[in-house]
Amino acid sequence: MADDQAQGGPASYRAPGGPAPDEPTRGHPVKAMLGGILVLWLFLWIIIPNPKDQPIDPTTGATKTTPGMTTGTPNVPHVTSRTVAELQDFNVVAVLVPPDTTDEQVGHLLSRLKTARIDGTLGQYIPATSRGNKLGPHAIADIYVFSDGKWATATALRAVVEGRHNAADAKIGGMTFDEVAPHVRGHYMINLHEPDHRDRASVGYADEEAGYHGPGYRELF
Repeated sequence: MADDQAQGGPASYRAPGGPAPDEPTRGHPVKAMLGGILVLWLFLWIIIPNPKDQPIDPTTGATKTTPGMTTGTPNVPHVTSRTVAELQDFNVVAVLVPPDTTDEQVGHLLSRLKTARIDGTLGQYIPATSRGNKLGPHAIADIYVFSDGKWATATALRAVVEGRHNAADAKIGGMTFDEVAPHVRGHYMINLHEPDHRDRASVGYADEEAGYHGPGYRELF
């Protein structure tokens, strides 16, 4: 033991600035507790994402922070979307979502679009549908959601929009209303000129004028 101490062996070792073997560690329980709380808070802050971080780029799904945007309905996986066709003369756009999108996800998407309309970020999802309108670029909009690219076309949009005013089996650009309507997964209409009912949306599609209610139709708002 004496040899070890004389040669600076294990018996004489202590960290620089640390207490001698026969001295107390000088630790303080309150400081230790506060340090533990600080470490836990930093861990949670880094690991748990900000609930306002929302994938909002319709092409890439990139995550950005947008004031007012939330993750929406809990436990509903986010679904990406992109505008693939439009009819400017009818203020209409077609939005395409993945083929395996569920009805619940469609409803979640339409709710996000409404939130975006309210906080002024709808332009990140769809192009302007009412350019020059005094109430804004999306004062009037008719948004159709499809999960099959075959039907998310300008021709299909025209068959739905114009076909409902004609015979259901009338050919509009080679398609009929009856052919296209069952493939509409969701529908969202905006009309800021109607202050009592600016937003109307549904999972599935229905057209009272044409006497049509599609499969799985459910009104959202």
